[in-house]
Amino acid sequence: MDKGEKLALFLGMLSGDGCLSKGHNGDGYRTYPIQFCNTKKELVLLFNRLFYDIFEIEGHISSRNRYNRQEIWHFVKISRKIFEEIRGLGFPEGVKRDVLRVLHLIKNGTDKEKLLFIQGMLITDGYTTDKSIRFHLGSKLFLEDLSELIAEFIGKKKAVREYTQRQIYKSYQLSLNKVEKNLLLSRCGTMVLQ
Repeated sequence: MDKGEKLALFLGMLSGDGCLSKGHNGDGYRTYPIQFCNTKKELVLLFNRLFYDIFEIEGHISSRNRYNRQEIWHFVKISRKIFEEIRGLGFPEGVKRDVLRVLHLIKNGTDKEKLLFIQGMLITDGYTTDKSIRFHLGSKLFLEDLSELIAEFIGKKKAVREYTQRQIYKSYQLSLNKVEKNLLLSRCGTMVLQ
């Protein structure tokens, strides 16, 4: 992969399970953490490797055991320069739920970059079965953008469905059927992580 393709995969993963947090240290000064969390260690290691390949600096990986839950792996790097570089691409700072969008860099990218971005989302916030692919998120606008991106490879835009959880929280789902799933995956070629 060239650097642009690595960036596309990195941004897909960041969109799924990462964030640019509004952090502060004990003295009240801003920190600029770039973070990524997942229960799969291999995904965090992949994110770390992409981060190094793109920005030429190491992040820090740690894990935390949680009562009655899977161990969770964390990547973090404090860097104002890199934080602002990612934010300058259009990635939101802080809570991304209602403001996350597919970045213009991706929308205007090559087919390979678009497919790598989709793969980044699929391996973090996607769910694959024998019959379908599903993305289930809190961001309707992002899923609508993702549907348009996927439509470039499967030939049609899929509707985003709305759900209410616990009678309070809105969430959204984008689903591809078996034919659409197979068409998309055939365009992706070898998946980054199965």
